[in-house]
Amino acid sequence: MKVRLVSEVYPPRAGGAGWSVRALALGLRDAGHSVSVLTTSPGPEDLDGLEVRRLAVTGRKRLAVPRAFAARLHDLEDGVVHAQHSLSALGALAGGGTGRVAVTVRDHWPVCFWSTRISRGAPCPECGLLPMTRCVTGHVQAPAPISWGAIPYMRRDLAVKRAALGRAGATLAVSESIGAELRAAGIPRVQVIPNVVDAEETRALAEGPPSFDLPDRFLLFVGKLEENKGARRLVPAVAAARTGLPLVVLGEGSLAHALKFDAASAGVELVVRGWAHREDVLRAMARATVLVFPSLWAEPLSRVLLEALALGTPIAAMDTGGTREILEDGTSGLLVQDAARLGEAVARIAGDDALRARLRDGARARAAAFAPAALIPRYLDVYRRLAG
Repeated sequence: MKVRLVSEVYPPRAGGAGWSVRALALGLRDAGHSVSVLTTSPGPEDLDGLEVRRLAVTGRKRLAVPRAFAARLHDLEDGVVHAQHSLSALGALAGGGTGRVAVTVRDHWPVCFWSTRISRGAPCPECGLLPMTRCVTGHVQAPAPISWGAIPYMRRDLAVKRAALGRAGATLAVSESIGAELRAAGIPRVQVIPNVVDAEETRALAEGPPSFDLPDRFLLFVGKLEENKGARRLVPAVAAARTGLPLVVLGEGSLAHALKFDAASAGVELVVRGWAHREDVLRAMARATVLVFPSLWAEPLSRVLLEALALGTPIAAMDTGGTREILEDGTSGLLVQDAARLGEAVARIAGDDALRARLRDGARARAAAFAPAALIPRYLDVYRRLAG
């Protein structure tokens, strides 16, 4: 089988989405298939021994990136194309042969212009004309009602994306949560296949020491310091837990200064490392007493949690979106329904050696569901169907 993965983001510098694409590429290659990657992310073209073609794109991203992908894919005569994000999907579906294109949906881009379904610091239940008058606040730098002038463009953009998905041979949701959202939006040919995580590689990378000092015992947050990731909930939850443990933060974002202010006000010892290389992230996760996951949005399928499973990291998480599809409450992590209980879950895990041991064992066992051996055959079934 010949597969071309098309992605806006790809390692070496990438978030969870980019590393998920890499895991899929390696899993397909190790299963004996021909794999190439086409990306607009900078970096080497021989990463991991894979064929990685990196496109240099100039101009307005929303228009230039799909055009660049479409130009490179228009003469593809065999195999299948698997687009990984919204702009790569628009490029892959711009020409003919769209029946041989699969698209993975990793967040809310087909139903939310901002891809987060967050409006004014809270989950947005729907996307329509009236709700959009709320969600432009903070995004469009103009007061209402002038900011409402962006709404027709936003609505057209969503319509274009949904129409493109309608032409795809398959739309692959990373979780049942995302799958249900897509079906409700009228997207055809939706099926659910989670992201791949190679637990053996993850554990091997985590064995070495991190490049920075860490406390003996600590709480950990990994992710963007943004509203959707629950950055405003983080310090209140840690303060309420009263563990006395420092909070280590690996991530950056617009709420970094607010986080530091909150920690100083609440008396929480805070260690902010900013963006970190993947090896350092995994090594910190392997050593953390508790991974705190305060996500506010309907989480699609967090790679942070998947890698934490592989490492056996004890997890206290908000039960949003697809997180319940990763964690089994009380077995591979603790799930809570509201922010007030997140601190209680952190305190329980930090103060109970037996609970931490049970969660570690349960997490490692649960990681098998996301292993290449479990998921690569499911991807191949889709590709074979598309290839005819």
